[in-house]
Amino acid sequence: MLSVEEALALVLAEIKVLPVVQVPLSESFGLVLAQDVVAQENIPPFANSAMDGFALLSKDSRLHAGQPARLRVIGEVAAGYVADRAVETGTAMRIMTGAPVPLGADTVIQIELTRSTEPDWVEILQESVVGNNIRRAGDDIRQGQIVLQRGSEIGVWEISILATLGWATVPVVRRPRVAILATGDEVLDVDEPLRPGTIRNSNSYLLEAAVRRAGAEPHRLGVARDTSESLREKFSEALTYDLILTSGGVSVGEFDLVKNILAEQGEMSFWRINMRPGKPLAFGHIGNIPLLGLPGNPVSSAVTFELFGRPLLRKMLGHTRLQRQQVDVVVVDGISECVMRRHYVRAHVEWHDGHFVAHTTGNQGSHMLTSLLNANALIIVPEGGVKIEAGDTAKAMMLDWPEK
Repeated sequence: MLSVEEALALVLAEIKVLPVVQVPLSESFGLVLAQDVVAQENIPPFANSAMDGFALLSKDSRLHAGQPARLRVIGEVAAGYVADRAVETGTAMRIMTGAPVPLGADTVIQIELTRSTEPDWVEILQESVVGNNIRRAGDDIRQGQIVLQRGSEIGVWEISILATLGWATVPVVRRPRVAILATGDEVLDVDEPLRPGTIRNSNSYLLEAAVRRAGAEPHRLGVARDTSESLREKFSEALTYDLILTSGGVSVGEFDLVKNILAEQGEMSFWRINMRPGKPLAFGHIGNIPLLGLPGNPVSSAVTFELFGRPLLRKMLGHTRLQRQQVDVVVVDGISECVMRRHYVRAHVEWHDGHFVAHTTGNQGSHMLTSLLNANALIIVPEGGVKIEAGDTAKAMMLDWPEK
């Protein structure tokens, strides 16, 4: 059987970054920039006031014989407008936050440090130095500066920068379209009443949410029944997508047909991995479309998606950081079960007294969906029957941290 690292390397080697498209700025969140963003102008584009106050010459703010300077107010300038005259010696101009600094003025004094005793005159109660409360043109961004680099993920702050620089549309790697297919005669949709021997299709909804969280576009195709004809029909429908993601049908049973159809219609790279949960995992292609066949047990499906599906989709999206971060944790309650395969144990990790501590989330059976509820990490128990005693240190893959 392949190790997790060997299998992941094989998967990622077969995956290519998707084409570049132009999207509206409002739809770019979470996508990856396909080119550097170079500023075509200074930001701010002009010197402007950081305060409501008065624009004046700094030399005019000096005290005279211990008395405040008294200046004639020659006008007002608000944000969005330009002063129609220059400030000269002995004069000041009212100015609002964000308004362009009028010609001649070299300082702005906030209104709290002034006093108006009669119309059109103002007293300056404190000396104001050159540049005070003035945001210079290009203080934040200089024309010609590379502000965002190709390969950057577009988040909230990046959208703000792009809007500031006037990028109404953005060149990005497009989102993968993912076909999600459950398999099995026993699988019913979520709104159907259970019958003896049946279960509801939780995996498709779990994977739909996980795919969306990874930044891709999920499409549930329903359930393929345990016949070759049904699988062929569903696979034919899925060939218009960028990735086919199945759950179930990849084990060794008589009705586990996914890997058989994969071998028949395309190419199968592997179908077993030395890990728990998730040993029966298949990867290959139907035509030119990659297919990742996840196990049918819900926890196995969730864990294998995190280890293989998410990095695969991130590569398609153009990311360079593909895998979740790992940290050292103290396993408070230990892991008594010894298995020869690498074991990924659901756990809750938190910072306590200077280190990370991990508590397992209960029964680790691959059917125990509730073990995922409080899990923000997977403790990694190495191959070979390693036992983790209470208080031992182990590696944990963090599920709620960004990729490294």
